Amino acid sequence: MAADRRLALHATLPGRYARYEVLASTIDHRGRLVALVADPAQGFTPIPRSSKLRPPPRYDAIAVICDEVETHEIPLTELVLRFTHIDTLGDGVVLVAARCEPVGIDFERYQKSVPEDELHLTDNVRAIDEGGQTRSAFYASDGIEQLMTDAQGNIWTSYFDESNYWSPNLDGTRSYGCMIGLARWNSDGGPPWMAPSHTPGVFWCDCYALNVGHDVIHACPYTDFPLIEIDADGVRSITPNPVTRCSGLAVSGSELAFFDQHRARRGFRWEIRRALRQDGVVTETEREHLLLPDDRNPTGWARGKIGRDGTLWLHEDGDPRRWYRYEVDT
Repeated sequence: MAADRRLALHATLPGRYARYEVLASTIDHRGRLVALVADPAQGFTPIPRSSKLRPPPRYDAIAVICDEVETHEIPLTELVLRFTHIDTLGDGVVLVAARCEPVGIDFERYQKSVPEDELHLTDNVRAIDEGGQTRSAFYASDGIEQLMTDAQGNIWTSYFDESNYWSPNLDGTRSYGCMIGLARWNSDGGPPWMAPSHTPGVFWCDCYALNVGHDVIHACPYTDFPLIEIDADGVRSITPNPVTRCSGLAVSGSELAFFDQHRARRGFRWEIRRALRQDGVVTETEREHLLLPDDRNPTGWARGKIGRDGTLWLHEDGDPRRWYRYEVDT
C-alpha cells in the first residue's frame, strides 16, 4: 500500500495579478515562479470546454518573475501568437507557442523537399531581454509539449505526438519530419540538437517525462519509457525502464521518482513511483500517494510537471498560480 506524502506549497503568484489571465507559468532553474499574464479586457474570449481564455490577434502582456519577496516585471507589447509556455533566459524570458500556423502548401508536397521561401514557418520561440525587447525569434517545430531552460542558457523543448518539423537542407529547401521528441536550442535559434537522431532504436512518439538538471538531462519517451540520460556532449546512457505511465521525473543520483496520475473514485490520484538505477537496471522500490498541503486529494490532473534534478514541481489543472513541490531527498 502506498504511503501518504504531503507536497509542499512552493510559490503563489501575488494577489495583485488576480484580475489577469495567466497564459503560462513555470518554475525556472533557480526555483522562481515565472508567469505570463495579460489583462483579459483586451478582448480575450472563452475557449470551448476550457477554463482558459484565448487572446486576441494582437495583445499586450507582462512577464512576471517572482524571486521570494521581490517581483520583477517585463512589459511585453504587440504579441501576435498565443504563447503557452514561458521560462527565464538570462535576465529576460523566452516565450513559446505550442502550435504553429499552417505552412501554406498542399499535403501532397510534404513528401518532397520544398523551397524555404514557399513555406510559411511560424517563429514560435521568442527570446526577450529584461527590457522587453526581442533578442531573437525562430521556428522550433509544431507540437511543443514542454519548455525548460537550463543554467547554461540552453532552451529545451519536448514534443507531443502531433509534432512535426521542417528541417533545413543545404540547398535552401526544407524537408518534413515528425515525432521530434526532444530538442535543444541556443538562444539565437541556431541548428538544434535533436534527440531522435542520437538515439537509434528509441521511439520518440511523445516525450512523456523530462528533467532538465543543472548538468544532466533525463527523459522518458513514449511508448517504451526508457530512461535517457543526456549531457553537454550528447547521450550518456539509455536504460530500460519498467516504470511506465510516468509523466514527470525527479532524479537524485541513483534515486528516481516517477510521477503517475489517474482517476480515482473520489476524483484524482497523484502518485510517485520510487525506483533505483543500479548497474544499468531500473528497479521500482515503493509508491507514495501525494496529498496537497492541507491533506486533501487534488481535484484535477497535475499540470506543469517541471523536473529539475531531485525536485519536481506541479500545479493543479486550472490553477497555474499555485505551485507545489516534491523532493526526492526529503
